[in-house]
Amino acid sequence: MREHVHDGRDGRRHGDDGRFEQHGAQAASLLPDSLVIGHGPTGFLTSHQDTVTAAPVHRWTRYADGVTTVLPAGTYRGGLGTDVVVKVEGSTYTLFDMATGTAPTVIDTSSLGASATLATLHGSTLVMRVPRAAGGVDVHLVGEPDGTLVDRVVTGIPAAAQNVEYMVHAPGALMIRYAVPGETAARVARVDVATARVVGDQILTGSNADPTLTASATHLAWTEPYVYGGGSRALRVARHGEAESSRIPIGTGVRMVLGFLGDDWVTYADRDGIGPYGPDRPYALTARSLSDGRTVELLDLTLRILPGSDGELLVHGATLEHGEGLYRVTTGPDGTPATTLVAGTGRPLAHTVTGVNIPATADLTTAAGDPTLSWQANGVCEGKVTIELTHTATGVRRTILTIARRGAAQTWDGLLDNGTAAPIGDYTWRLTTEPTNGIGPKTERTGTLKVVGKPGPHDFSNSTAPDLLQRVGGRLSVLDARQILARKFDRDPVPEVVVGNGWDAYDRIATPGNLGGSAHADLLARDKGGVLWSYEGTGNPSVPFKTRTRVGGGWGVYTQLTAGSDMSGDGRPDLLATDKTGVLWLYKGTGSATAPFSKAARIGGGWGVYNKITATGNIGGGPAGDLIARDTSGVLWLYLGKGDGTFTGRARIDTGWSWFHDIVAVGDANRDGRNDLVVSHRGEGTAGRLFLYPGTGDWRAPFSALESVLASPRLAQTDSRLF
Repeated sequence: MREHVHDGRDGRRHGDDGRFEQHGAQAASLLPDSLVIGHGPTGFLTSHQDTVTAAPVHRWTRYADGVTTVLPAGTYRGGLGTDVVVKVEGSTYTLFDMATGTAPTVIDTSSLGASATLATLHGSTLVMRVPRAAGGVDVHLVGEPDGTLVDRVVTGIPAAAQNVEYMVHAPGALMIRYAVPGETAARVARVDVATARVVGDQILTGSNADPTLTASATHLAWTEPYVYGGGSRALRVARHGEAESSRIPIGTGVRMVLGFLGDDWVTYADRDGIGPYGPDRPYALTARSLSDGRTVELLDLTLRILPGSDGELLVHGATLEHGEGLYRVTTGPDGTPATTLVAGTGRPLAHTVTGVNIPATADLTTAAGDPTLSWQANGVCEGKVTIELTHTATGVRRTILTIARRGAAQTWDGLLDNGTAAPIGDYTWRLTTEPTNGIGPKTERTGTLKVVGKPGPHDFSNSTAPDLLQRVGGRLSVLDARQILARKFDRDPVPEVVVGNGWDAYDRIATPGNLGGSAHADLLARDKGGVLWSYEGTGNPSVPFKTRTRVGGGWGVYTQLTAGSDMSGDGRPDLLATDKTGVLWLYKGTGSATAPFSKAARIGGGWGVYNKITATGNIGGGPAGDLIARDTSGVLWLYLGKGDGTFTGRARIDTGWSWFHDIVAVGDANRDGRNDLVVSHRGEGTAGRLFLYPGTGDWRAPFSALESVLASPRLAQTDSRLF
């Protein structure tokens, strides 16, 4: 589009007599998202919001050569079938004839009062709506046909008329829609502009107070009210001055636009076709013959119908073949309606994806690594965009669905459709689009994505996100922590992966992380005979552990076991144990799957005052893993690891911890990069409670406020334990 800006500054010229200067020749075009607000025989007026200032920019575009003139800043109105454009400045109206370029006409309407407003433009005549002091409105026809102000009040409008708001052109006439108190249907008065008087008045049978209305030289057409869920809607057509009307079903259209093509064809469409609505909506521009009832579909989508001169229509709409634009609708030599594209936006009708941006890799360990899945799209209509991410090895999937008109972006939070954390590995992605209104084809794009990361010490499903282990009786299960922590009440069974039965043979279970140098978290379990066993992690969510390996006997002397922290600073997880005399022992990790611990090293005595110790990993910001301990009075204490297998003096965290049955150092459950605690309480009515203490990374206050997560009957069972 060739465009000229005329504002009287920077050498861009505005004629001395007020005329706009235009230069150049090129086919007409229309900016996307423009609103067509007027048109005449030689061109059309649009309003388009400036992307920087957000102010409306008005343009006049000629059909003949495609030249577009940007009008000086201000408020403009156009008319139907006229090349006159009016600039509104308070009570002053400046009329420009865009076809001839003659000097503008300035009309001052201050004599009508400050409440007078421009209702519409009829050629070069201002149709002014002037409220009466006693109620109701007067309609004034104001112009300067010979350089002298002429103000004519339309006569014949009933004194009781209310809601005089809708005005539409007919050749040589003006239609005024109004309401009368006590009547449900609207009325319309036909005004002869030459004489400024009402020459016809009739009720719009079957309408409500604000039907959509159009007129030709011989006919009126209006809509019956839309009733939600009420089935098909209808259009009424009647001759001027005749009470009898014909009723034309038009589907379930809501916001209709109407227009007459000559005196024999009425056109209609639902202008809400860009969004997701029902299949019976009349989005297409349909022309119906008043003589034989034939219908012709002219455009696939319609946004606005603008009646013009000589019985023609200018329609802002779109077709699948030519895209969005302004189409002139005329009748051909055989009397059948036909369309011609006179100005296009270059934008296709259907939602069309022009580019997809999905990263090749994603680390979902923390929320900062969540990938952004974005795409660019073009088109008039909205599209339903579906992105499917499928784990190649297992087939598990995440489906992301959105409705968008242009390009958009979605962040993948690392969860699958069932709410569990996505496993590490290769994925395929498939992006499909489908027009929400059914107009246009479906499309598909595909590609690959790799989820990377290091499984955490409490990750038994190869996802980098932590899991919980739950034993109820002899059954041990893996629960996805992100899925569980997102639940508020468990009305259905807690989703689980069953490891197996017979785990009540063990009286102690610990989660040390990766003991033997593989990529996955392992498990330790002591049987009632005092033998310690190791279960090597597999990374397979369905079978998370290999067959057990005997670590050694004699472990029955210990009352408590905990693992999962690197106390010694060598990068390997260690094991801590308290014996029956209250001595704390450290078993340094070796990195060997067959002999995972070195000989015990005595840390110190006096640990018999604690009934629960939990290795937490680094929660205090120090050089090594830390330890929390709960004493018999319910006080929780923090021991910061020094990195040499010993601890600093204890620091008091909080009281009241006797209420909790399980204290699990779950790792980073909320993906903020800090280790958290999950705690549980049993016996609260019919449901146990699960809580999260998010880590802060500050040893002075290592956990933030308690968050209630899940109420579950399964957690209330007395033999339920979490690890």
